[in-house]
Amino acid sequence: MPEAQIRAKLPPFDPNKVKLGVLKDPDKIRAKLAEAEAEHGNDEVREGALHATTGTLAIVGFRHGEGVKQYHIGEMTEAAIIEATFTEILFALDRGTIISGYFIKGFDLPFIVQRAWLLGVKVPPRIFNAFKPRYPWSENIVCLQEVWLAGSAAQFGTRVSLATVLRELGLPSKSGSGADFGALWASDQKAALQYNADDLAVEMRLAERLI
Repeated sequence: MPEAQIRAKLPPFDPNKVKLGVLKDPDKIRAKLAEAEAEHGNDEVREGALHATTGTLAIVGFRHGEGVKQYHIGEMTEAAIIEATFTEILFALDRGTIISGYFIKGFDLPFIVQRAWLLGVKVPPRIFNAFKPRYPWSENIVCLQEVWLAGSAAQFGTRVSLATVLRELGLPSKSGSGADFGALWASDQKAALQYNADDLAVEMRLAERLI
C-alpha cells in the first residue's frame, strides 16, 4: 500500500500521548513534541509491507527437490497468486506431502489467508479450519521454528531467528532479510526473485536436517 494510504489510516497525532519524562523547559517540551509529530506513523510505514491490511502479496515460492515454482506480481494478479498458492497446497495435501517453512504458521500463511479475505478469495477449509482458530492448519503443514524448539514450553510466544538456527546447526546462512524484501521488490524484481529462490533452498536444507 502506498505511504499516503497507510498514513491516511492512522489516528491523528496526539501530543498528550508523548512521554515527556522530567522535561520542564517549555522550549525543550516543544522540541520533543515536534520530534514526536515528525516521527508519527513512520514505524507503520516502514512495517506496512508486513501487515495484511497494508501490505501486498508480491510473490509466493514453492520448492520440491530441485524444482522451484514462483507466482508473483507482474505475471498475475495478487488474487491469482493466492488462488495458485491454495491450489499448490491442496495438491501437496492430496499427495501426503509435507509443506514446511520457517515461521510459516506465524507469518506466511496468516498473511496469505488475511489477504485472501480482504480480496474476496475463498480460503479452503482443508488449509485453514476457521472452526479451530487456535490450531487451524492442516497437520501436513509444518513450521520449522516449532520443530527446532522441540515441543519445549518456552516455544509459546518465543521467536528464534532463522539465522540463529542455521548458525547453530552449521548450515549455510541466508542472504538478506525478509524485512527488506518489499524495498528490494520495488527496486529490483530480478534480485527479489533470486532472494526468494535462495530462501527456499535454505529452508529446504533446514527441513531435510530437522524432519
